[in-house]
Amino acid sequence: MMLPACVIPMHGALKLAILLMLVWCCSLCLAKSGGRCMFDEIAAKAGRPRVLALRRTKAGMENVKYDRTGSVDPEWQHIRIVVFAEDMKDRSRYCTSAGQERPTFFGETATCSQEDILTAAKRDIAVTKLLPSAVQMHMDRLLVDPITEPLVFPPFDGSVCSEFKVPSSHFSEGVPDADMVMYAAAGPTPEGVAAWATGCITLDDGRAVAGVTNLGPGSISLSETSIRTAAHEIAHALGFDFEAMNDAGMVQRIPGVRGKVDVTLISSPRTLQKAREHYNCPDAPGMELEDEGGSGTALSHWERRNAKDEIMSGISSPGRYTALTMAAFEDLGYYRGAWGSEEPMGWGNNSGCELLNESCLVNGVTAHPDMFCNETVSKLVCNSERDGLGRCNVIKHENPLPPQYHYFSDPSRGAPSHLLMDYCPSIDAFSNTPCADGETKFMRGSLIGPSSMCLKAEGLRDSQGVIGDVCADVRCDGGEVSIRYLGDDAWHPCPEGSHIKPTTTFTDGVIVCPTYSEVCIKATVVVRPSSASYRSSVPQSLLLTLFAIVYAAC
Repeated sequence: MMLPACVIPMHGALKLAILLMLVWCCSLCLAKSGGRCMFDEIAAKAGRPRVLALRRTKAGMENVKYDRTGSVDPEWQHIRIVVFAEDMKDRSRYCTSAGQERPTFFGETATCSQEDILTAAKRDIAVTKLLPSAVQMHMDRLLVDPITEPLVFPPFDGSVCSEFKVPSSHFSEGVPDADMVMYAAAGPTPEGVAAWATGCITLDDGRAVAGVTNLGPGSISLSETSIRTAAHEIAHALGFDFEAMNDAGMVQRIPGVRGKVDVTLISSPRTLQKAREHYNCPDAPGMELEDEGGSGTALSHWERRNAKDEIMSGISSPGRYTALTMAAFEDLGYYRGAWGSEEPMGWGNNSGCELLNESCLVNGVTAHPDMFCNETVSKLVCNSERDGLGRCNVIKHENPLPPQYHYFSDPSRGAPSHLLMDYCPSIDAFSNTPCADGETKFMRGSLIGPSSMCLKAEGLRDSQGVIGDVCADVRCDGGEVSIRYLGDDAWHPCPEGSHIKPTTTFTDGVIVCPTYSEVCIKATVVVRPSSASYRSSVPQSLLLTLFAIVYAAC
């Protein structure tokens, strides 16, 4: 994030103080905006997925049977996804030191940087925890008509998919007990890209049964963002894809929204219903798709301005797997949502039609101050994801913005374009101020750690003055939130709608208690069993909750 520089004629100690403050500001200049998604770019290289000669009739919403409780036909079961990581077992297929040439897995090679190195520790995280956890997010939420025979694939010739190692048995005996097979690698990725994935083989109804994913080693960790970024990319391989949605008749274009020539949206029945419910807008025509970000991002993601914290927005973040994405999968015709497992998203919830139809700010004033902002102030505040501290990301562009993005009296003011926000400014955390592992010198009053989240504060002060919002350790149990703040090892119950007046470290002010959904929605970390061959002996019923990943250490 770019912060405005101040040049004031000062002398002596005051000049030194100002200089030190500017140094501190510059230390925060890199915003944590997440990695971009390049799915459409990869999909163009991959071409249309091949069709497997295993006939399935597309169910269509009109043929799906529901019982009186609204549950889907019991013949539909949670999807079983199996991952193979053969390319992570071959040292010639990933970076072990800087300067090597290694495959990018989309038809090119790249010179390895230090960030591209796949260490043994990162490989273990990717194979035994990150991929299982990402896949589990889909297994918990998507139902399919299960495949009852081994999946035997044709050769992956002439496409991105052919760049990945596939066990030869998959072309003969096949893969049993699976509805979808993913092949994973960890080669270099383009700058700003954390991971990518695409589909390779579909059934005749369009449902994907094979796909590939490449995880950038620099982004491999057990953080919420890493898990959910991998889940985002796997969603593309499963069919969250503009071409697939267009083929299914889900896409509509309408003119004149917020001054734009037109917008592209998903207007199919279930998505339309869930969009209207989320935004509390009975007239919403559907769910808008992204129109920024170029060929790698536009159209195959939700419009980030409207769904910033959704898992299928175009910038990787700890996005929520909401009813919006589940509905889009259901409208494809070959998935059903496991309703009740959707995650809530605060961004845009109950905002009304005004959010979708009107400018985010008019003359610098917003009707949605919990989402958009208009000025940069000195104190740090929580971002919408509640995982870090930041400031209003508004800058002065070199040239005036297009008329539909004039939110201030100065037509050149707005958010940076790479944030895909239609230039609407919002609070963005800095790269060195996340609650989980930020730098304490920039986060006065915050307790930093793996279970810390950002909490709003009112009038909070310490001996040095006003603080702003803070990170605190959060414990979630039975729908109740407890917090532990800097300087006090005790846990304090923090029910929604109340506040806590902290002592010790603080001299005044209160910490505002969050809602449970704001700070307690976490991805389940799944750990692969120690035996790579366990899958064949696991009962069919347990495959609904266990992830099978086939991997053997080098």
